[in-house]
Amino acid sequence: MSWPLVKLEAVSEFIRNGASIKQSSDAAGLPITRIETIADRFVNLDKCGYADVSESEYLNYRLRNGDILISHINSEKHLAKCAIFESDRKDIVHGMNLLCLRPRCEDVFPKYLFHYLSSPVFLKLIPAITKKSVNQASFTVTAFKDLEIPLPPLAEQKRIAAILDKADAIRRKRQQAIQLADDFLRAVFLDMFGDPVTNPKGWEVRSVADLIRAGVILQIQDGNHGNDHPKVSDFTESGIPFVTANVVRRGQILFDQCYYLDHSWLDRLRIGFAKPRDVLISHKGSLGFTAVLDDTYEDYIFSPQTTYYRVNEERLLPEYLKGYFDSGFFQSLFAKEGIQSTRAYLGITRQKDLPIMIPDMSAQMRFMDILSKYDDLSEKLFEPTARSDLFSSLSQKAFRGEL
Repeated sequence: MSWPLVKLEAVSEFIRNGASIKQSSDAAGLPITRIETIADRFVNLDKCGYADVSESEYLNYRLRNGDILISHINSEKHLAKCAIFESDRKDIVHGMNLLCLRPRCEDVFPKYLFHYLSSPVFLKLIPAITKKSVNQASFTVTAFKDLEIPLPPLAEQKRIAAILDKADAIRRKRQQAIQLADDFLRAVFLDMFGDPVTNPKGWEVRSVADLIRAGVILQIQDGNHGNDHPKVSDFTESGIPFVTANVVRRGQILFDQCYYLDHSWLDRLRIGFAKPRDVLISHKGSLGFTAVLDDTYEDYIFSPQTTYYRVNEERLLPEYLKGYFDSGFFQSLFAKEGIQSTRAYLGITRQKDLPIMIPDMSAQMRFMDILSKYDDLSEKLFEPTARSDLFSSLSQKAFRGEL
């Protein structure tokens, strides 16, 4: 089915930046939107700023029901993130660094437009209008206005929006269930081993370096740097997975999102190839993603942004070490130690100073038993949609006229 393509400008009353208002942590008044307001792809009014704006000020910059906020100055991966304002409140001020698109409702249904602007189909258009600088990326209002969208009749727009609303609600419920399951596992860890901050059960605590000297940790290594690092032109469609932080989700490697390298790289690299049962933790950019490598592949090649720990399983179980890495104590410590002036980073030298709490093996084995039962349940609940984003697939079909 072929629908006419129209420019965003043609279906908008306006697309503009917000009011330039200097916000303050100790101010009050009306809420003012900022980049953080739409960080989770909905308008979170708990993340607004304040500047003692009164009821009589900035009347032309108040949000209306159906307005769409778009991030046009951000890190590249968050650029073009958007959210729709669904409220009859008249006191929310549109602030700087978010574009506000007000749909022309006689031409376009706001929720249809929001779903399209959030879709992979539309987001593929953004790199062509993006300008990059050292720490952020951006696009202009003028360039954004010229982007085109498919425009079916209003009745069809509403039908598509209703289908995607239901699918999105299911996706959000699934995400909530995943979060509850992960919170449960962390609670089990705390119950079995105690809070590492206070160590109420008196477990042995030693630095990573001490555990290496004692033969408890056999190896700690990251990926290759410099000239040895694989380039994009080296990647293939099959072979050995090249593991980066962005292919780790819920303790699993998303193999369908990995790049791959042929087996000759095992001879070409000096370091950076891991084995099943090694414990992964990301240490640069996105800190603290973890996984225990399974036996899907015999070898894994690591990026310079990831570290693997190889352990002596007579003294330390990989599943326990991952659980410890996932604990609130360790994640906070890892983030704190990894603060840098430009980008979060915690290299191996500094990782060796980190403390590891070592329970006795019987306690680790009990945790592993609980974890195996949790993994069985988790797979039944989440695996059907874990490897592919069904909402994204449905969205692409909708905007190709295939629903």
